[in-house]
Amino acid sequence: MKNRWGIFSAIVLLSFMSTLTSSIVNIALPVMSRDLNVPIAQITWVASSYLVVTCMLLLPFGKLGDLFGKINVFKIGTVVFTISSLLCGINFGFAWVLLMRAIQAIGASMTLSTNAGIITETFSKKQRGLALGSFGSVVALGAIAGPGIGGLILTYLPWHYIFWVNVPIGLAAILLGKFVLPKDVHFQKAKVDVWGLLVLIVMMGSFFLALIIGQEAGFLTMPFIGLTVVFIIALIGFIWIEKRVVNPAVNFKLFAKSDLTMNLMATVLVYGISFIVNIIEPIYLEQNRKLPTNITGFILISFPIIQIVVSPIAGLLSDKLGAHFIVLVALALMVVSQFGLASVHHATSLILLCLWLGFVGLGNGLFQAPTNVLIMNSVSKNQLGVASGLLGLSRNTGMTIGSIFANILLFLGIDRALGEITKNYPFQQPTAFISGMQFVFLVTAVVLSLFFIIQLGVIFKQKNNQQKES
Repeated sequence: MKNRWGIFSAIVLLSFMSTLTSSIVNIALPVMSRDLNVPIAQITWVASSYLVVTCMLLLPFGKLGDLFGKINVFKIGTVVFTISSLLCGINFGFAWVLLMRAIQAIGASMTLSTNAGIITETFSKKQRGLALGSFGSVVALGAIAGPGIGGLILTYLPWHYIFWVNVPIGLAAILLGKFVLPKDVHFQKAKVDVWGLLVLIVMMGSFFLALIIGQEAGFLTMPFIGLTVVFIIALIGFIWIEKRVVNPAVNFKLFAKSDLTMNLMATVLVYGISFIVNIIEPIYLEQNRKLPTNITGFILISFPIIQIVVSPIAGLLSDKLGAHFIVLVALALMVVSQFGLASVHHATSLILLCLWLGFVGLGNGLFQAPTNVLIMNSVSKNQLGVASGLLGLSRNTGMTIGSIFANILLFLGIDRALGEITKNYPFQQPTAFISGMQFVFLVTAVVLSLFFIIQLGVIFKQKNNQQKES
């Protein structure tokens, strides 16, 4: 396409806002709790509802994009997201904000489930690495910029502007899209697998609700157990339906392709581990090392910035050297980072800590572009929407699982060190926290090492098969 970078700009602009709004709200929750007169335990659902609804609808909208046109779905999603962002900031009470937040997530899921597919169609294979790498960089910037932009807004303006900041950018994306986005040319005219999509929505909704409620209330509570049962029943029903329809919502044959399956698993793992780092390190720096918040923020923002800078470069390298090779290098750097963080203690030099965090950012930055390329290149054009939905779902799954296992593994390590069960930071025995932190990163290092070995074996097997065929 002649105007490929204009198309890229329109897609990335809204993708940035969809990611930003998932992180910018967290910093406003205490303010919203006071203004709306709602307990903190309840107000957190303003953030959680967005995550759950987005994850429920990523795959369904990805499939609908394949059937009716990804650009059509993206354009509608842009309008829904912008209007709901405006309505989110109007204070008609907690229930209103929660409802508008869910509608905002519908718009976000429509854009997030089609963006990578549109970019893949727009760019040739020679430029796809650079495009998807730059795309990953901007999306990562949305996640990083959220707390900073949110803090700046709340310093001078009411919480309503946390949502209203999306409106001018959404309008800009709509206007830009009107001029640069072409008509859809790759879509199927097939019957919609209505029952499959509905069961899929129930399955994903129960799965993510179970994870969130399990983390908040406990994994032995009736709500968690009940939702887990619903998820299992829905999963069995979904498999049964999909094997019996002509045009299934998710074609299970796609997962026979190692590039798709292994890199989706890698995405879940890398995003999960990155989220664990984001949760554990602030506690270590502020509670254990007694560093002020501004210094902690400065240290922690360094590795995402490295990721943003490296991601487009990784795209160029994957175009020239091959995506498989760059993925292996990225995973190797992540393994080094986790073993390095597992060695950190009270007296570790902050320079050395920044080095290990730098490896996290470098590994993450190198990982994004080639992984996205391998996933999107592994499917035909009429399955790009589903692949894009799977990619977005794997990111969200990784972040959710990472946030849960960060706490589980940390307190397992702390409990072992203390010889008793605790749920709070051990102020009287800070060495127990160090033991817990080292245990967390040792586990992540071992898991990542095992995955690296498996990935290496799969790639070698794939190369040998290609040589035999040629």
